[in-house]
Amino acid sequence: MRFMGDSPLRGVTEQEVISTFLKVKHSQVVHFQEPRLSLIVAVFLIFKPVVTMRTTTQPNKRCVDNTCMCLCFLQLIGEFTLMRDEAYCQLLKQLTANTSSKPDSCQRGWRLLYILTAFHRCSEVLKPFLLKYLQQASRSTGAQYQGIAKACEQNLKKTFQHGGRLVPPSSMELKAMMAGRSSKRQLFLFPGGIERHVKIKTCTVALEAVEELCYEMGLHRLEAMEEYAIFLVTNRGQHVRPLNKHEYILDVTTEAELVDSSYSLWFRRVIWTQPLRFENELCVAMQYNQILPDYRKGLLNVLPQGKVSDQQFHQISKLAALQHRAKDGIFIPSIHELSEYIAAPLFKKQQPQQWVTMVTQHMQQAQALNPHQARAQFLGKIAEQFTFYRKMFPPVTPLSINMASTSSTKIHTYGTTHTLLPVLFCIAVITLDLCGAGADGYGPSGGGAVQPHPEAHSWIKLPLRGHHCGRHECTTSGPAAAGAGTNI
Repeated sequence: MRFMGDSPLRGVTEQEVISTFLKVKHSQVVHFQEPRLSLIVAVFLIFKPVVTMRTTTQPNKRCVDNTCMCLCFLQLIGEFTLMRDEAYCQLLKQLTANTSSKPDSCQRGWRLLYILTAFHRCSEVLKPFLLKYLQQASRSTGAQYQGIAKACEQNLKKTFQHGGRLVPPSSMELKAMMAGRSSKRQLFLFPGGIERHVKIKTCTVALEAVEELCYEMGLHRLEAMEEYAIFLVTNRGQHVRPLNKHEYILDVTTEAELVDSSYSLWFRRVIWTQPLRFENELCVAMQYNQILPDYRKGLLNVLPQGKVSDQQFHQISKLAALQHRAKDGIFIPSIHELSEYIAAPLFKKQQPQQWVTMVTQHMQQAQALNPHQARAQFLGKIAEQFTFYRKMFPPVTPLSINMASTSSTKIHTYGTTHTLLPVLFCIAVITLDLCGAGADGYGPSGGGAVQPHPEAHSWIKLPLRGHHCGRHECTTSGPAAAGAGTNI
């Protein structure tokens, strides 16, 4: 058997070459050395999976063969970009004129098309015809495969928008897709250990996951959603990086699984220009849990000349009472508990018994609140505190960190607007966050660079350390909104 005049490799027949590639395992990587022969083998391999998937009848053998063939198929399409349109046309031909006697032959063809549209785009020439084909299949009355045709159309549009999946799917994901299961529930960790699951599909990107989590917190405006981000955490918090909004969630988790099977995804607020919101209990709990560790470390206390006034002592006592009520505490807090509620440098400013006396004065009013209302009032009073201190300082320029920089962290400045923190405080907190451990369970370190993307919006403003990358939100708004309970 001859292939367009190609000569076999020394000591190897052409049949043996093709046989070798057809038996490739999914853990192997295919590399072609002979250009002319490689293209012919690629053509053979690209169309072999389509035929194999339609004709294999043994269930167990078909599952193994389909997985191997799909991985080989995706790899070859990625390597030989000129064959992408040909692969699409071949699949459409199989779906349009499917004369196979196998009942699930056409279904397997649609599933292979679903996978292909998630990973590789077609040419701009073929795009309108392919979209029209998928739209007709999904909207035709009585069409048998309307659902998967619509999913293929959505995959193709996202592939053109975000670039397509880059990481080969794991064997588990591939088996699930070939079995018709195209989504999974992914865990996201909020501050304070709050867990939320999001339904992640094959082409779900980080931006969509952020929007879904924001909807759950009652945030629907685009300006509010842009202030949140997802972080990938591996090696027990030693390596943390924010996700680019165009990154595919399943690409990230597939790679993370190889590095650390106990990886986690954190959801955090990273920009603080929008007002505090108190209507949604989850939103309040998230912001409270982010701000609390920073407050207890004294990072949010501004003391002119290092002195604490009587008014500040009472304010700190109120905040301690609210913290105790937020834990659903109804009795007078102990000295040990107060030492946790109040930053150590401030706690030493007066005797422990004096703190107990002052906090006791505020506990009666705090007991009238439920934990949610106590958290909301705590946030409102922190915001009031920084609104007051803003009057003592001239407007300062917000700082932002370009997390997409892989060489070094760059600090940029923008116009003077909406900051409530003195500039020295901002710099101190940013330094703490960049040098922070991640290993202590409080926040991400500077490890793990973000892969740059030309359309990426990866600016992060005013990052603060806190529990699981806790950060503080402040606003010009006054006390907690209506429904937050009695003001104390």
